Amino acid sequence: MTICEDFARFIYQTKYEDLQEDVISVAKERILDTVGALIAGYSNWDYSKVFIESSRFIDCGDYKAIGSEKNEFSMARVAMINSTFAHSVELDDGHKNAGCHAGAVVVPTALAIAQKLGISGKDLILAVVLGYEITYRVAVSVNPAQIGKGFHPSSNCGVFGAVAVAAKLMSLSEAQIANALGQASMLASGTMEATISGQSAKCVQVGYAAYSGIQASILAKAGLEGCITALEGKFGLFNLQSEKVDVENVCKDLGTRYLIADTYNKMYPTCRHAQPGIEAVIELIKEHQFQPDEVSLIKIGTHEVAYNLTGIIQAPKDSGEAKFSLAYGAAVAMTEHAFGVTHLMPEFYNNNKIIDLAKKVECEIDETIQSVFPKKRGAKVKIFMTDGSVFEKTLFDLKGSPNNPVGWQELEEKFIANTLSVFSRAQVNKLIQNIKHIEEIDDTTQFATLMPEGDH
Repeated sequence: MTICEDFARFIYQTKYEDLQEDVISVAKERILDTVGALIAGYSNWDYSKVFIESSRFIDCGDYKAIGSEKNEFSMARVAMINSTFAHSVELDDGHKNAGCHAGAVVVPTALAIAQKLGISGKDLILAVVLGYEITYRVAVSVNPAQIGKGFHPSSNCGVFGAVAVAAKLMSLSEAQIANALGQASMLASGTMEATISGQSAKCVQVGYAAYSGIQASILAKAGLEGCITALEGKFGLFNLQSEKVDVENVCKDLGTRYLIADTYNKMYPTCRHAQPGIEAVIELIKEHQFQPDEVSLIKIGTHEVAYNLTGIIQAPKDSGEAKFSLAYGAAVAMTEHAFGVTHLMPEFYNNNKIIDLAKKVECEIDETIQSVFPKKRGAKVKIFMTDGSVFEKTLFDLKGSPNNPVGWQELEEKFIANTLSVFSRAQVNKLIQNIKHIEEIDDTTQFATLMPEGDH
């Protein structure tokens, strides 16, 4: 049996009743966090309105994306738009080891289909859990080699999670699910070059993973045969995008332990690889209460992937570069004692005081940090003061990681901060309560539009 067939059997056979209570709770946290990220993306991504406008020239339909004033897009296009927004300001969750952001693909896909099918909250939760599981199973197997070869895990692996969601909610047969997964491999795309040039557009390829997953599922349901050896075959994704994949381990214990529990929350709107350095700076300034003008040099040691992705840019020219500049993030953290979506705005990345401080940041590959990568992803920060004193901190377990988790209350606070620029407090509270009790909703059609009832 191929991996696509093993996955298909798992997706087809798993029921909501098979999920443990802790898995259901984590799934609701993932929905809350991703919805907050996509609303923040809509309101803060520089290209959100242009993106919606350009999408109107591609296709049309009867469904609503966040920011659209009417039912005007196809179901797949809604998933693509919302997925793009969910990844656009780097606030979406991810897997602790695989460098993959499942939520940005999985949750918008489920919500888009819910608009069409009016599924129950329990069905939506189940689809989300399955989507994370398949995405992570693929991503854990191929990384970090996939990233090293230049492929973006969130889009290349996320498409399989989108199929899991769409196939389950659209009631595909076991054979059809296997075909959809095989077709999805043909549609997997996206490269890491976007982190070097075109950072602002990186999120679009993640959006297409949601679109392609729905398309592959629709084609499979219509009878199109997929390549079911698309993962482990000679020219399959494992061999082309990775190396030395343990094929026997990919489906091991499938359904026994759900990998959604391995998800981290992003508490800062920047590349995850930059966040240990930023959080360490925030902790050091809280501990020692120094002023930025007392600092002569900041050295941040990290692992090679983090350096290549975030250690080069010192003076970002736009919000896209700001999200991938460890130096800028550290400088903001030192001056603002925080790093949030507002710090991606021009008044911050054009602030000479912040940029001058960022130019004092030296990023480098630290052998002790590199030696434990990818099992641990951290940073070693040394801050040298003008009086000769040195403050130092090494940090691995970020706030929001599986080993240092945040609870519902902190995720709720993050959600409120991300959504109040779009909705009233009453509407935000309505969304929170809908998600918190989503398993009690019989028809999620209205909720899935993310347009809460109530006055602004």
